[in-house]
Amino acid sequence: MQLIERRRPDILIYLEALLARTPSYHPAYADLKEKVRTWTAGYAGETWFDRIWLDYTSDEIFRVIPDYVTPSHQMDAICVFSKFIAIIEIKNIGGVIEMDGTTRQFTRTLHSESIGMRNPDDQLYRHEKKIRQLTNHTIPVVGIVVFTNPSSILKLEAVERRVIHLSGLPFVLDQLIEQYNAYPSFDVPQLCDLLLAHQCPPVPYKSEPIPYPLQTGVFCSACSFSKMVYSRDFWRCLNCSNRQQDAHLLALQDYRLLVGDTISNQEFRRFTELESRSNAVKILKRCGFETVGTHRSLRYLIPEMDLRNKTK
Repeated sequence: MQLIERRRPDILIYLEALLARTPSYHPAYADLKEKVRTWTAGYAGETWFDRIWLDYTSDEIFRVIPDYVTPSHQMDAICVFSKFIAIIEIKNIGGVIEMDGTTRQFTRTLHSESIGMRNPDDQLYRHEKKIRQLTNHTIPVVGIVVFTNPSSILKLEAVERRVIHLSGLPFVLDQLIEQYNAYPSFDVPQLCDLLLAHQCPPVPYKSEPIPYPLQTGVFCSACSFSKMVYSRDFWRCLNCSNRQQDAHLLALQDYRLLVGDTISNQEFRRFTELESRSNAVKILKRCGFETVGTHRSLRYLIPEMDLRNKTK
């Protein structure tokens, strides 16, 4: 059972919006695209891990806490069993992965290029100490590195901690249940409450000022960056004939992420390239957003949204 639903990282939602509003010819575009790819791959690995948990069955009571964060630690997942706690470090990287437990070196070789990366084994060492501290050293704590990319080839030398492919996680958990079978049992909900008491609330991602003009307009979701025009209560794409009544919501999401969380009629028209003030009034009222001010000072409060996640 997963105690908390895993959310897409705020930084990924922000980077997707910035990429969509950055001209493809801009020098920052390629770097932004790579950052989106990297964050998307990381989140995909975490969701694959979640699917394994949904399918995992055991006679033992267990709970899963994804994205566990304290002021000094960030853990991809904590799995609480009655006789041990497993901390999972998730890696979604392909290529040949080499880990050396003596030199503490971690390298990835892909397309004949080798790069050194932060060693997840050392990250888990820190995390294990933290969880032992929070639980008063009363229950065994085990760190597991899980690679979710099926193309990764693991080459391990003198690595004592478990480093596995995602498909092998149920097997390893069953091994751990057998290994700690004779240990005293703890109350799983009580342990979870203890850990969650130290969990930090989500902190919104704070972006830096954007040093270049953003692309405006309402983009067609069916043919990438083609702009849409508003006519007869629908946004229509002149390129592929796609039409949507609520295509402006994604533009409003981008505005909230990149500009500000409130918007006026004039700002809405400027950002969506909508000429008609009356159409803008109608569209914004239909959104049902809360408002502040009246008449010329009226502003609409844009709520948090993650609409790109729904279109994938």
